[in-house]
Amino acid sequence: MRACIAFLCVVLLGGCGAVGMGRSPDMGAMMKRSMEQQQQMMDGQSGIMAKQKLMTDMMSNPDLPEWHDQREKMALALGDRQFDKGFDRVFDSMIVALATLGCRVQNMERVSGYITSSIPELPPAQLQALQKEGTKHYAVAKGYPADILDRKNGMFDIDFDPNSMMSRQMSGLTLTMVKQGAEATKVKLRFDNVYYPALTDEYYKIVWQAVDKQMFLDKGLD
Repeated sequence: MRACIAFLCVVLLGGCGAVGMGRSPDMGAMMKRSMEQQQQMMDGQSGIMAKQKLMTDMMSNPDLPEWHDQREKMALALGDRQFDKGFDRVFDSMIVALATLGCRVQNMERVSGYITSSIPELPPAQLQALQKEGTKHYAVAKGYPADILDRKNGMFDIDFDPNSMMSRQMSGLTLTMVKQGAEATKVKLRFDNVYYPALTDEYYKIVWQAVDKQMFLDKGLD
């Protein structure tokens, strides 16, 4: 009987020891996991700080020298048009064309041929894509990682909104018209605070398309 009890104790003690050994924590794995979590946290904080600095850079200086040069060339190539119509007809057609594009005319002086307005409305998806593309281009030019906008840096990461960096409310366009003769008018179109050349190019296209369409529709008024 005593032998059976002794044998049972050995089995139980052996089993308890096995369980205890099985449950003992793997300190090496725990330390490794802790270090990985700390590194992830540090990387996340670095990513958030990089995004904040990029936002600050774009707000304080949203232009790039290469963008400025491209826009200057575009202004010479696309910004000036000559119309074989009288000054008043061109002026009126311009006002209507801007209205069809959703532009809010802020100032117009027929005597001086000067018109200012908000920039045209683009389809939201197209505008968002162009602004995101411009922000990535800007980030790379300033030495940031190309994928900085796509990185997720944890639950405290900020949402980087290119639209807020390139706000429509701060942008606008200027039309200047000069009478060249009884049936000739020169028009100069320029955009203010629109920095990304691809976006500027798109605005040139849609404004001139709207103007050409309106000039065609107004033929019967001459």
